[in-house]
Amino acid sequence: MTNNKISFIGCGNMASAIILGLVDKGLSPQNIMASNRSDEKLKKIKQSSGILTTTNNRKAVEFSEVIVISVKPQILPQVCQQLKDIDLSDKLIISVAAGITTEKITELLAQPVAVIRAMPNTPASISQSATGLFANSQTSQSQKDSAIAIFSAIGKTELVERESLIDVVTAIAGSAPAYVFLFIQAMVEQAIENGLDPKSARNLATQAVVGASKLAQIKSDRSLQDLGNAVTSPGGTTAAAITSFEQNDFSNIIKKAVGAAINRGKELGEQA
Repeated sequence: MTNNKISFIGCGNMASAIILGLVDKGLSPQNIMASNRSDEKLKKIKQSSGILTTTNNRKAVEFSEVIVISVKPQILPQVCQQLKDIDLSDKLIISVAAGITTEKITELLAQPVAVIRAMPNTPASISQSATGLFANSQTSQSQKDSAIAIFSAIGKTELVERESLIDVVTAIAGSAPAYVFLFIQAMVEQAIENGLDPKSARNLATQAVVGASKLAQIKSDRSLQDLGNAVTSPGGTTAAAITSFEQNDFSNIIKKAVGAAINRGKELGEQA
């Protein structure tokens, strides 16, 4: 990873999170360049990370061996139009645009090119991202290794075998922090209504979620249901909460929400 120069086209929240994570892990800021139309965003990321910046996408591509395209799916065709007359045969394109297939990206670039779709999430900024990757057939093993190294520097990474699974990754990893924040917020609000001060409520609720997630990772040999049962004594407080969840169809609410995210990812790909 440290031998590769990396450029980011688009400098929004996700790109900034990845950049800050990489710099925090020791990648030289001089090996990273960000390109963006907004000078304000470039000044902000340059000040916080020390990386190189430009408003010229072509300059960013020519600078690096790895190009991370981090723009909205609707903007990606415009970016590819700017780059398609550049020889990309020795470069790796990584796209974090939800829903747009590697085949579509290759078509937009009008040349055979190594493309990896990546779906990280915003905890990348604290090196706690969950990232799914899919590589097309043009991608070499060394390029796959580079992408894995980049995203492993900001969290956990999984390389999936079928591209259709990236929409699933988007729903359970890319979008998931928002679900978790909503869940925590509801717990905190109920705790405050019952007399706990806001700071204590937030500290306890967030730590409970962190602890449960860590336990599920460490005890990966045990089912999630088994781990839940270990907390749930018959007739106890946890059992009362679980019964309420079940009566209100909690599991199906979550499944429907994840399904909606998967379907939206597919729709975005079709619209591109």
